[in-house]
Amino acid sequence: MRKGPVLLLLAGLLAACSDEAPVSAPGTLSATVVGPNGAEGAAVVLLLGDGIQSVSPLGPTEMYAGAGSSQTRVVLIHPAGGDLMFEVAVADTTEPPAWVIEEVAGPDDALRSDLAAYAVEFGR
Repeated sequence: MRKGPVLLLLAGLLAACSDEAPVSAPGTLSATVVGPNGAEGAAVVLLLGDGIQSVSPLGPTEMYAGAGSSQTRVVLIHPAGGDLMFEVAVADTTEPPAWVIEEVAGPDDALRSDLAAYAVEFGR
């Protein structure tokens, strides 16, 4: 029996095992406000959903948050202008919260007029 095909088969099976879908569990997601202008100075983001347990700032981003019924309003400020990043502790990391970006301002504090190209990207 030739060892080459057997080793290739075993390697393929091991690779297939690593492609498992994420498991539903509580945890923390990183979140970043992304848009067409690069560095931003501030944003107001509304997170929607019952599974949000807490929010906290990441990196140099300053953050203020207020929770209500099934929603959390997050105010993000980057003092020098940059990536607006935060963490969200959720009941299920496979289901990031829904979001609405209410306002974004550039590093010069001027409000952005078109928010359609902005998004919140979640990662693990």
